[in-house]
Amino acid sequence: MPADSMETELFEWAAVTPGTVVVATAARAFLHRSDIPGEGAFSTPMQGPGSPATTRNLLDAAIGAGQRAAADRLERPGELRPDPPPMTVHRWAWRLAGYYWTTHATPRLMTEAAARFAAEGRGALARWAERKVADERGHDDLALRDLRALGYSAEAVVAALVPETATALVRYFTDCVRDADPVGCVGYAYALERLALTRGRAYLERIESILPRGVDATRCLRVHSSAGSDARHVDETVSLASGLSPAERTRIAVASYETTILCYLPAGGEVVSEDALKESLSRCSPGAGHA
Repeated sequence: MPADSMETELFEWAAVTPGTVVVATAARAFLHRSDIPGEGAFSTPMQGPGSPATTRNLLDAAIGAGQRAAADRLERPGELRPDPPPMTVHRWAWRLAGYYWTTHATPRLMTEAAARFAAEGRGALARWAERKVADERGHDDLALRDLRALGYSAEAVVAALVPETATALVRYFTDCVRDADPVGCVGYAYALERLALTRGRAYLERIESILPRGVDATRCLRVHSSAGSDARHVDETVSLASGLSPAERTRIAVASYETTILCYLPAGGEVVSEDALKESLSRCSPGAGHA
């Protein structure tokens, strides 16, 4: 970036793939592409300090780039992208099983991350991870309560249904925590919590509309939506990340990008059919020997 521009405006940037760089200022963010990776503007690693405004825009731009990358991969030349299957009670139970597996992993893996950060003398990161453990503990139980409200043996459902996307997310989370530098787990958490904020009242009402009358099976969703505490969590993560080194902020942005792709691409390339879900869930009632 030209020196005179850097003097008048703070820039943050991160290469999320070779040749694809997300760039942010306090006012905006954009995607910079280069046909020759490592050449042109923003070809050098990010330098200088961050700020809450620029770091927020950097991470949000990484998420947007991940959404775009996932959409591009789903496009098939000459074909229309298939519409997602309609939401049903059975598909909602499937989603709840996914919520269970991702939320179940968080306290364990964030405890491991906190210990690593503490051992490395990275106090701010250790405290952030410890707060995540406290904040997320028990959220897996919310998913189980929702499944019971639907009339299932919750433990049987989560044993029978392990969505591939949830498995891929937990695997990626684990890899971040056990990487040479575990700071990628900050980007993983940021992406999930920032995406949760896009689920507003209209989405909640959509789910409630397909549930049996009088059934409350959206406890876990309410916590992981704009109605929950994720807005505060997002602000806390931005505040933390903006004070980290350029290399750390870059890794967090890349992890946000990669986590977003996992959220939007069907793992394994397949969508489970309604009939398959019905069959699996039919064996998960309390009277089916799984109570």
